[in-house]
Amino acid sequence: MKKMITLATIATMVLMAGNALAVIGWAGNVWPNSGANVTPGNAIDVYAQVWKETVTDMPGQGPEIMLDMVITNDIGGNDFATMTYHGDVGANDEYTAQIPAAMLLGASWVEIDITAMDLSDGTGFYPLNDQAGNPGPQRYNVVNVTPNDIDVTFQICMSGEATTGDVCVIGSAAEIGAWGTGVNLTNIGGELWEGTVTFAAGGNPTFEYKFKKDGCATWEGAPNRVVNLPTDGTTAVTLDTQSWNNLPITCGLGSTLEEDKVVCLQVCLAEASTTGGVCAVGSIDLLDNWGVGAPATQIGTSLYQTCLTFEAGMAIPLTFEFKFKKDACETWESVGNRTFTVDNSLAAETTLTFGWDDSAAECGVVATDETSWDSLKSLYR
Repeated sequence: MKKMITLATIATMVLMAGNALAVIGWAGNVWPNSGANVTPGNAIDVYAQVWKETVTDMPGQGPEIMLDMVITNDIGGNDFATMTYHGDVGANDEYTAQIPAAMLLGASWVEIDITAMDLSDGTGFYPLNDQAGNPGPQRYNVVNVTPNDIDVTFQICMSGEATTGDVCVIGSAAEIGAWGTGVNLTNIGGELWEGTVTFAAGGNPTFEYKFKKDGCATWEGAPNRVVNLPTDGTTAVTLDTQSWNNLPITCGLGSTLEEDKVVCLQVCLAEASTTGGVCAVGSIDLLDNWGVGAPATQIGTSLYQTCLTFEAGMAIPLTFEFKFKKDACETWESVGNRTFTVDNSLAAETTLTFGWDDSAAECGVVATDETSWDSLKSLYR
């Protein structure tokens, strides 16, 4: 009975508030990401973060904040968990709970739906996106375990990034530290580091990883890389060579851009208002390295565009992250970082169009014929 009352309370709060009215400024970064593979037999740890100005940005747990998680599967199972405070992550408070092992047995998928609530005024924030920007609910695939030991070889080119000590690999699997202590790699020449780790039979074939440098002390800023190990009896896997923070690969392994490539990033604000200019911001110099951002030009009633030129001769592939800001480039989107890779397969000009916060809104570009001149002038009055 208690569970039913709690679930009803969540529904009421979400209907009453929603993102637009919530005092909670933001909630998300759910992990694992939707679509991850999980194995039966063990409970799954789930994490989520929440931010409320002057509340979560103080040390320790912010008062009057609660996160609840509803759990379902494809065989009719239902469960519920109130998430517990796990610690501070910058200005956010992180919470955690588990998907019970019983919810995985016999199921082909399990789903979680998390709501963040502000008990001080009865408002809520929903849905919560995961770290890849997928909106809740998040669904996980229940898969078979690895049938045998598999030797996995990791390799990274530091691509000009200095390190004061060993480089290591770290990730979600126990064999590479379960995000605790990483496994040191060996320098095999210049900026190239390599190591082989044996993943034991009976484990989850899917894991995430990244690298640390400076004696395994400094984390990469790049998103987690995902690996799906074979379950067909394969005993050894060599992963593609990576680079620190997805910089263009050097070490004599990479290639260069054969011609200039222009990439235009567009955002449609048909379902959002702005009190000033719009910017694209991201992980490369052209996008101000997560600073203020590169200004966008208004090319339609609610459509803004920032065009970037990647010059011939630059090392590739170059993978970068980006999102948009509005209100004089002060208000961030709440979705996860988007990623894009520049290489020789691109056309000379590429346009990527998104709705603000990945909304489904559509915006049209202002026409350029004579009949559109009055419309065009009206945009700049």
